[in-house]
Amino acid sequence: MAVVMRLFILLFLSFSSFIAHAEIKIAVASNFKMTLIDIAKEYKHEIGKTVIISSASTGILFNQIMHGAPFDLFLSADVARARLIESSPQGVMGSRFTYARGQLAFWQPKSPVQVTADSLSHYKDRIAIADPKLAPYGLATKQALISMKLWKNHQYIQGTNIVQTYQFIDSGNINAGFVAYVLVKKLPKKQYYLLPTDLFQPIEQQGVILAKSRHLNETKQFVNFLKSAKIKQLIQQKGYL
Repeated sequence: MAVVMRLFILLFLSFSSFIAHAEIKIAVASNFKMTLIDIAKEYKHEIGKTVIISSASTGILFNQIMHGAPFDLFLSADVARARLIESSPQGVMGSRFTYARGQLAFWQPKSPVQVTADSLSHYKDRIAIADPKLAPYGLATKQALISMKLWKNHQYIQGTNIVQTYQFIDSGNINAGFVAYVLVKKLPKKQYYLLPTDLFQPIEQQGVILAKSRHLNETKQFVNFLKSAKIKQLIQQKGYL
């Protein structure tokens, strides 16, 4: 009996140790990946725990989660898919929250002069955009161009997410396109035009805790950290509203 009890205690301690060092898995929209990496470093420094980050377009991550992907937290780039997850069996009702609001920029890195709204209006070459069906920044791009009556004026090369769209332009394969402001904020200001936010529906980025999470307490702890004043300030410094 004593041997059985010792084995039980050892198993309990091992399980407790595993829980204490549980790593939560976060599915994050591609625009927020680099910011989340910096937040995760702060989290590790302050709390002593690590997180595992998986990134793709919001649409792709949404489909993965709806098909049972084992994530603990979904950081969407829009409200619609976060709401759909929350109201489905895959989400935790009442856990949805806004963590950032995105900004959109028209980026023309080789422009010899300041890029402006007129630069966009007179631009004739192909334009890189994120797929409006998969990426909220792509949808915002389409809405902005429709508002400016320019949507039918261009040929578009679509990336599956906003980071791939950035790479199309950064590689030189496409001369200009629309990207998340956070991706170009540190570049020379003459290279991009920051679009007025009234041209498109707000890019409100929301998160939701997932019902299949095996580390619910740890996930809630990270969400609280993400909502803290210090992290909100960091997010704004990166280029979000």
